[in-house]
Parts: sequence; structure tokens; C-alpha cells
Amino acid sequence: MVCHEDLIWSSQHSLYNIDRIKYGKGIKMKKIAFVLLLSIMLSSLLSGSAAYAQDKTPPEILKELGVLKGDKDGDLMLDSYLKRQDMVVLISRLYKEETKATTYLLPAKFSDLDENNTYYHGFIQWAVDKNLIIGMDDGSFGFGQNVKVRDFQVLLLRVLDYREESGLYDSVPEIAEKLGLMEGINVNTNGYLMRKTMADMTLNALKLNKKGSPLTLAEVLELNLTKYEENEQ
Repeated sequence: MVCHEDLIWSSQHSLYNIDRIKYGKGIKMKKIAFVLLLSIMLSSLLSGSAAYAQDKTPPEILKELGVLKGDKDGDLMLDSYLKRQDMVVLISRLYKEETKATTYLLPAKFSDLDENNTYYHGFIQWAVDKNLIIGMDDGSFGFGQNVKVRDFQVLLLRVLDYREESGLYDSVPEIAEKLGLMEGINVNTNGYLMRKTMADMTLNALKLNKKGSPLTLAEVLELNLTKYEENEQ
């Protein structure tokens, strides 16, 4: 025979177990909700970062890589023509040798270089010793002159070790097109090079393999393009 006290105790015990089960389920649901919320936040953060990288333009990417800096106010001057002396400065940054080029000891031997443009002498001779530039037919460097699209194609072919091909001046536009240097770019190769187009061409070059190498130019120069390339796929 069950006494009244036993029934009361049994009921209280059952209620206690039910409450404990409910409490345990509540804790478990809160943990699940927390994990889901955390996953959503991380996913949002990663997708936001991906979108940020994906939205970067070639000039912005080169700026982040330290190749393109612009004027003292940070203006990249993308709608301006690229000058020949600025071209060698940009290439020295591509090689991560700007400091070396700035303090280059060997004097540049071109007829149009004088005390009025000494800042660029080291850069120019550095580029000569790298076999990246030769100069004009009249023995001048071409200081102050705008760079032509075809001449920049020649330079990038040399950077990519297509040196023999770079000497085929009449065929350079076709060679550059086949390699992918001009992907997404439609310009007159005999015209002057805008700084924006220079950035487009340079980024294309960084994604190409150096001649005879399994590595891209970016990998050889140790420039990290991974976060940009992943979001283009």
C-alpha cells in the first residue's frame, strides 16, 4: 500500500526530473543557437572579405603591393600618360628594388640626362643593367616622353624573360596578345600608355608564367596575389 507521503515525493521527483530535462534541453538549444550564430557571423565576415578583395581594381591591387604610389597626395593619376622615367621607378618597385635603384652608384649614360633629373639616374641605370631598357636610337633615354603601349609591351616581355621575342618589334603586339598581356584591354598599341592601362597590363603580366618556368611572375617576385585570384574564379 502506497502512502500519501510516497505519492507526494514521487510527484515532486517526477516534476524535478522533467524540469531538469527541460533545463538540459534549453542549455543544448542555446549552445546550438550560439554555434549557428557564430557560423553565420564568420560566414558573413569571410564573404565580406572576399567581396572586398574581389572589388579591387588593378591599380588598387598594385597600390597594395607597393608598386603604384601616385603623387604626394596619393592620387594615382590613372588618366595621365605614363612617363618613361616613371616607368623605370615602377618596375624597380615590382622587383622590390626601389631602394637599391635610388642609391645606384653607376651613372646613367644617356645624352638627355643631366643635373636637372639626377633623381632618376640611378633608376635608369639600374634598369639598363637589368637589361630591361636600352634607350632611344639617338642615344637619349627619352626623359619626359610619354611611353607608348608597344614599348611597355616590350618591357614586360623582357621582365617575363621573352627577350628574343621582345626584339621582334613589329610582332610584339601579336606576341603580347597571345601570351595574355592584353587580356581585357583594347587600346591602340601605337598610342601613348595611360597609367590605368599600365596597371592592367602589369597585373596581367604578374599572372603569367615566366618563360621556361612553372612559376608565375608574381611568384618569382614574391608578390602575393592569392587573395585576389581566388575571388576571380
